[in-house]
Amino acid sequence: MEPRELSRKLGYKIRYIPHDEIKDYIACYRVMYEGKEIYPPAALRLGIPLNEIWLSDAFKKYEKYILFHELREIAHRAEGYDVDNAHLLALKDEKMEFKNDEKWKKMKMEINICPIEELLATPGIGKKLAIKIMENRPYESIRELKKLKGIGEKRFEAFQSRFWCIRESH
Repeated sequence: MEPRELSRKLGYKIRYIPHDEIKDYIACYRVMYEGKEIYPPAALRLGIPLNEIWLSDAFKKYEKYILFHELREIAHRAEGYDVDNAHLLALKDEKMEFKNDEKWKKMKMEINICPIEELLATPGIGKKLAIKIMENRPYESIRELKKLKGIGEKRFEAFQSRFWCIRESH
């Protein structure tokens, strides 16, 4: 079942939120699932009403993938996993579901959501620098990577050739 259809069946409203309001999360939810209210702490900070899933308007063309991820994360939370582990499990589910999908692969190269494995596959990037890149999200531009210690012109060129930033294409 397509993620939007499943969301509707579960009674969830999908709302697109201006990117600047949700850029730290890309998507977030507060829902009832199998009799349990499920939400990450960010949902309260954002003020998400019950049974709504919010998505960044900048990622609208990737709705299928992001909504799939959120729904899988919700299901894993209902199984008893904490926010971080449910997120990791949802990433694995997503990879299994879409691993051969070119549009999904393109989305995963966006600098604000790319997984650590993609950062590590970039020439000259080790685990320490990859973690630093992830900790400094969100980025408004791929050029912001130049501000991080350890990213000179050569490394930046490697990033610029592999990754993209939603704000620059939105």
